[in-house]
Amino acid sequence: MAGTAVVLTSTGVTALPVPSAAVPQVLAAPAEPEELIVNGFLAAGADLPECFFAAGWGDRTAQGSFSTDVPAGSPDGARSYALTVSNHISGDAKLLPSEASGCAPTISPGESYDLSVDYSSTSDRNALTVFVHTPAGWRYHTDLRTLPATQGWTTAEAQLTDLPADVDRISFGVSLGGDGELRTTNYSLRRTPPPPAAPGEGELVVNGTLAEGGAVPTCFLPAGWGDRAVSQRVSTDVPAGAAPGSRSWAVDVSAYASGDAKLIQAETAGCAPTVVPGESYDVSVDYTSTTDRNALTVFAHTAQGWQYLTDLKTLPTSSEWTTATARIEKIPEGVDRISFGVSLAGNGQLRTTNYSLRPVEQEPPPVAGAPELVGRWDVLETELPIRAIHTTLLHDGRLLLIAGSGNDGNLFAAGTFRAVVWDPVTNDFTEIPVPYDMFCAGHVTLPDGKVLLAGGTAAFPEEDQGPNTFKGSDQSYYFDPADDSFHRTADMTGAHWYPSLTKLGNGDVWAAGGLDEKAEGTVLTELFDTSTMSWLPQNAVPQTWSFWGTYPHMFLLDDGTMFYTGAHTFGNGLPGTGASLYDWTTARIWDVPGLREKDLRDQAGSVFIGPAQDQRIMIVGGGNTDGNIPATNLVDIIDLNEPTPAYEPGPTLPGPGKAYVNLVNLPDRTVLAANGAQYNRTGDVFSAALYDPEANSWSSIDPDPVGRNYHSSSILLPDGRVAVFGSNPADNSFDFRISVYSPPYLFQGERPQLTRAPERAGYGDVVELGVSGEVVSASLMAPMSATHQTDTNARLVDLPIAGEGAARTAQIPDNPNLLPPGPYMLTVLDADGVPSEAKWVWIS
Repeated sequence: MAGTAVVLTSTGVTALPVPSAAVPQVLAAPAEPEELIVNGFLAAGADLPECFFAAGWGDRTAQGSFSTDVPAGSPDGARSYALTVSNHISGDAKLLPSEASGCAPTISPGESYDLSVDYSSTSDRNALTVFVHTPAGWRYHTDLRTLPATQGWTTAEAQLTDLPADVDRISFGVSLGGDGELRTTNYSLRRTPPPPAAPGEGELVVNGTLAEGGAVPTCFLPAGWGDRAVSQRVSTDVPAGAAPGSRSWAVDVSAYASGDAKLIQAETAGCAPTVVPGESYDVSVDYTSTTDRNALTVFAHTAQGWQYLTDLKTLPTSSEWTTATARIEKIPEGVDRISFGVSLAGNGQLRTTNYSLRPVEQEPPPVAGAPELVGRWDVLETELPIRAIHTTLLHDGRLLLIAGSGNDGNLFAAGTFRAVVWDPVTNDFTEIPVPYDMFCAGHVTLPDGKVLLAGGTAAFPEEDQGPNTFKGSDQSYYFDPADDSFHRTADMTGAHWYPSLTKLGNGDVWAAGGLDEKAEGTVLTELFDTSTMSWLPQNAVPQTWSFWGTYPHMFLLDDGTMFYTGAHTFGNGLPGTGASLYDWTTARIWDVPGLREKDLRDQAGSVFIGPAQDQRIMIVGGGNTDGNIPATNLVDIIDLNEPTPAYEPGPTLPGPGKAYVNLVNLPDRTVLAANGAQYNRTGDVFSAALYDPEANSWSSIDPDPVGRNYHSSSILLPDGRVAVFGSNPADNSFDFRISVYSPPYLFQGERPQLTRAPERAGYGDVVELGVSGEVVSASLMAPMSATHQTDTNARLVDLPIAGEGAARTAQIPDNPNLLPPGPYMLTVLDADGVPSEAKWVWIS
């Protein structure tokens, strides 16, 4: 039976028949990390599994027994352990690896661990609970995540990171904290494999020299198919001038009847290179071969999985090291990753190394159109007096720009912390005294227009620590535009470096995420009471005891719950699907499916698209600071009005993939996506685009003339322009230029005017407006408060409008979760999509 191959040529895409057997088959897989759990399938033991014990606490009745109900595919002899809880008032029940030496796994400080348990439960009151052992004894450590009820067997997985230095053993299991029945088996704990070194700038293949790894190079996979005898191994025979540590892969084929053998990139995210449909790529591999039965073979990944794509070219016999090169002219639609290598399809000896894949550098196409079609960028002559790390639009139209120490260890040591207020109309800067290092704090505009600052930096990393081991601060202040001063509030309950602050429907502020005073991920949730201007005590705030990451993108939804988009700062995404619905009032969390490349959403952008009433959120781009692999340009969109919301693929962001994406809602309901870089603080990408939610499409525009990545931010101004600040590249310099983007609507003739509007309005109020022009709609926009590509409170809210001519009425939504109290920019839009300048309206 024949299948179809897609052959890429300079003239397009051609379908050719190929044998259906031409699919990769694994010949040998890389060795998995050592399993640290003893008796994980619970096969040994009488009353209790060997090396396990039943634990728990509280006022409840708990019974346990063995069960033969196990997941499909379990090894012979596997059992599960059933726990039944009844009469529950408090506490939980669980099965844990015994805390005896030789049973509870021994771990190493500074390492990360992947843990999993198979479970089924009739209750949703489950948690993945961890205990740790130190010289002081055993203690509870954390609940890594809550687990839903499930009728069938489900694998609960999580990663354990940032363990305290004195921890030497751990124990974990699923705890049942309510009436119901819980079964568990297949306990597993393995050391997280170290990530391979990042490739050089522009290179997409990880470990292309095969230097890293053991018997099989890291991020590679021996593969093939057919009837032949194959011997494969690592070799030290490499080309002259190869990089230090380089190795090659030797393939010997004999008794050949059919098929081939080859070494290709492992078909996992982070190893197989990410590619962009429509883009072209240059492929190269160094090889020697005793036969001419070689081909440069490519496989492609789509939503349906992996499949053979094409043989780019055949390769001749070569007794000396030779570089085989080819070009993939255009990646087909739907393909997001590829894997390639030299296939040997006959008797002979083949050696390969120096695998490389690089995007073809192409001149960006000229942007067709005048400013009325694409807008215009201007770089101001005036430069910033400080490093603008945190940027907030004040209700008087000025901008609060905060550096703190500005990511400068010398300034931190000297106690030099700075902030200014910038007036974009007069171009004046006012110096503001700063009482502590607000570098990497969280911030939000309060209902009264003050700006709450919380957390920040208590200490920079020590010399023997990693770059992201800043110690968090628990200090909290608010900035009052009336006197241009910071005022202290009570401290937060815990310390937070990189926390997110999200305003609630009653005006209070939810806060979580970041690193604590030990430079460890904090699991503490905080709540700021605006009526008393103070933080509530820990026991007054529902706690998930979950680590949300650093600057987690957490948006308030119209039903009062929250949505974590999967975007954050630094490294991999959280365990699970990468995105979550979260009821902060009950501390319950539900995974949301569909987010692609969840571990490439570091420094991504997230934003409501269209009116907030639509409850549609978009996540754009992102990379991986820790792995420093090329960033993605994938876009995913979720409709949270759906009964079972899930991310769906959106239109790909034009141009190369990038992290540090600044997203801004514009008053014509489009979204500006600008700035970014392909790698960790390097490789600036000069591209920008406008997203139209009605058409669900991007339109490329001229880029910001200034390359911007880490610590850049974009803020919508009341006149409809966008101000863009900062960039803090890998050399720790800073760009002090200010770019201003004027969208196309500023060049499309006379703008409508909002001649009259109330200063204040209440929920459900019908307000009178005076307008000029052919006005068709009105909206309120929250003043932005952004840092690190994060502004979880940004939104555009539609106001139903009625009337004709110069006198109109508009109705304020009656749902404060949709429109949390505070100052908003009111604009009207005409029939051509041109917005007015904004007037400030206070909603309460």
